Amino acid sequence: MTTDTNYYYQIFTLIGNQKMVLDIFNRGRFSYMPHLVLNNDFSGQNWSVEATQEKNQFQLSTMVLGVRMWLDVIDGGIFDCLLIVVPKEKYSNREWKVVKNVRKKGFFTISTVLRKETKYIDLYQGGDFNNMPYLTTESAYSGQFWGVEKTNEEVFEYVL
Repeated sequence: MTTDTNYYYQIFTLIGNQKMVLDIFNRGRFSYMPHLVLNNDFSGQNWSVEATQEKNQFQLSTMVLGVRMWLDVIDGGIFDCLLIVVPKEKYSNREWKVVKNVRKKGFFTISTVLRKETKYIDLYQGGDFNNMPYLTTESAYSGQFWGVEKTNEEVFEYVL
C-alpha cells in the first residue's frame, strides 16, 4: 500500500452492503476506543497513515478532542486485545502491517504483533463490544477486510 502523508485517510469495512467507518468514542465507558459507525453517522474521524522502515508497516494516528492520538491495543484486563488510541507519551510505537487482499480488490488485512504473535484486526458482532475492532489469532480470524481510502483533507502541522 502506498500512502501520501500530506492527506488523511478513512478506514472502513463493509458489513453486508453497508459502509462502516472506523470512528472513536470520545466519552463514556469506551472513551478513546475505536468502533464502527454507518458512513452517514460518521463524525469525521480521519487517520494519518505513516510508513515505517518495514515494508507494508504503518503507524496510524488521528486527532481526538484536539489531541493527536496513535492506534494501539490494550494488553491485559477486561478489555484485552481491544483497540484504543493513546497520546504519544503512552504509545507503544506499535506498527500495523497492511496487506492487500487478493480476493477483494481495494481491501486489506491489518495485523500487528502482540505477545510475540501476529494478530489480525477483527470485528465483534453483537454483545457489549458490538462493532468494535479487536485483535485475534490467525486461526480465529473471521477474514474481516478493511478499506483505506484517501480523503481530500490535508494534514497540516502547526508549529507554535
